[in-house]
Amino acid sequence: MIESEAAVRIYSETLAALLGAKVANGTLVRVSKDGYYEVNLATQGGNYTTLLPIASTVIMAAKPEPEVPVIEVER
Repeated sequence: MIESEAAVRIYSETLAALLGAKVANGTLVRVSKDGYYEVNLATQGGNYTTLLPIASTVIMAAKPEPEVPVIEVER
């Protein structure tokens, strides 16, 4: 689960239309019940509060999860 205030990678058709780039870095602020992500978008030398529709946006953690060792179960 991605927590609030986590660094994220944002993939969005909306960003592509506005900024000419489908991918951006930012910080997840919250997920609204009204159908959007509120993110602080890091672009053009600053951070901008942005509302992006959940339906056309992918939020991915900026850092991979640590690998968990596999526990083998004898059957």
